[in-house]
Amino acid sequence: MSRHHLAAQELIAKAQQYEGIQAGIVDVNTVLDGPSYRAADQKHWQDDHDEKAVSWLPGARSLLVMAMHHPPDQPQLDWFERGNTAGNRRLQRISGELVNWLLQAHRVHAQPLPYQLVMGGVFLKDAAVMAGLGVIGKNNLLLHPQWGPSLRLRALLIQDKLPSSAPLSDFNPCQGCGEPCRSACPQDAFGSGRYLRTDCMKRLDQDRDNSEDTGQTNKKGNPVMLTKWCRRCELACIAGEH
Repeated sequence: MSRHHLAAQELIAKAQQYEGIQAGIVDVNTVLDGPSYRAADQKHWQDDHDEKAVSWLPGARSLLVMAMHHPPDQPQLDWFERGNTAGNRRLQRISGELVNWLLQAHRVHAQPLPYQLVMGGVFLKDAAVMAGLGVIGKNNLLLHPQWGPSLRLRALLIQDKLPSSAPLSDFNPCQGCGEPCRSACPQDAFGSGRYLRTDCMKRLDQDRDNSEDTGQTNKKGNPVMLTKWCRRCELACIAGEH
């Protein structure tokens, strides 16, 4: 077994030492050539990129993709306040610790990527499928064999080229399903027979407009608002053991 195979296995094992984390590795160029990027290129997605997008680590060859279990009985992990969510803060913290470990243990440079595509992130669902963490369901969500859609994703750029994890095979959670996820959508985002992101975003805009006042204030003295995002399609899905 080569040094690179050992390094890949060790990195995945290190990530999975954190409770509720599973991880896989995929080649960066494979992700950039994925279906979402090809579709987005047709819509000139780069025109929408934020000027503050982070620059990628030069020479990065691989991507570590992490999935964090988000149990339905812990909704607060996805509540948005002070510019972030508790679940995402945990993934950011784990990402930083893995970056430090890679550098200290292997002298390999790595970089945590932002969640948002326009800030320099990647299409995380595509990357997760390629890294063997799940498949895309009829609800347009990533479905994990154990956790179903109850997970959150982040990625790290890795300077070395590491062997990619194998995508899942023989995992078809939507086969024969009655699609409760689609009927649960309050915006009928699947009414046309396929997922319409614009309809979904209307609900998220409503959630943002209906944010709750936490009774706290930020450093500028402004009220801290709490947004509880719609997760009806996710919670209605019967895939996995979530």
